[in-house]
Amino acid sequence: MIMDLDEQITEILDIFPGSFLKKKAVMEVPMFPSANIQVDLRKYPKRPKIIIPKKFQKAFGDFEYFLPTYKKWNRNHPIQISQILKALQYGFETIAGKKVHFSEKILNDICYMAKTAYPKEFFSLLRIVNGVLHEYVLAPGTEASGISAVFFPSRIRGDRTLIATCHSHPSPNNHPSQADLNTFKKFFINAIIGAPFSINTLGVYNFKGEPIPFEVHLSPPLDFMEDEESFF
Repeated sequence: MIMDLDEQITEILDIFPGSFLKKKAVMEVPMFPSANIQVDLRKYPKRPKIIIPKKFQKAFGDFEYFLPTYKKWNRNHPIQISQILKALQYGFETIAGKKVHFSEKILNDICYMAKTAYPKEFFSLLRIVNGVLHEYVLAPGTEASGISAVFFPSRIRGDRTLIATCHSHPSPNNHPSQADLNTFKKFFINAIIGAPFSINTLGVYNFKGEPIPFEVHLSPPLDFMEDEESFF
């Protein structure tokens, strides 16, 4: 059943406290400290127009790259706009290093790959999909041993969805080394998983090597199934 405009607006008001109608079918939704995004629904069921404040546009630019479901909006089957906005919020928090959002799937994949690679280190890039880190990509040419993994960033170009790295340490230590910090500078988010390779031994850091809280989502706001084929 397709939600009508009033239902979409009511749900946004319920899920995002502080939201309000600025004028007919144009909403202000809090998403940044002391700043709102604007959601223009006047042409609904066509795709809503989402406008972020100018002072944040430089940092986040064209946010559609991490929201493929929004990018592929179908006016004949419009989805819940509140869930688009929740995914957008997760993406902003992750890229800004405020809180990193993982799907349960990617955490399971990371644990499995780290255990499989042991006693060598495992290294991968992580892709953001609909606001959460959801897929891993094995970087070509990566060289791994029991004490380090060497990665060549120049071999991965042009994919803005690869915003994070993850690698394993064969020991329980999940803190970054100096070599790790040098790699961290090139990505928004960096994760290290130590033995015995579970969520309890995962450390997440920003590009400076500062620890960041993270959250794992069993059911992220948007379904991934329709989007995964577009990446491969």
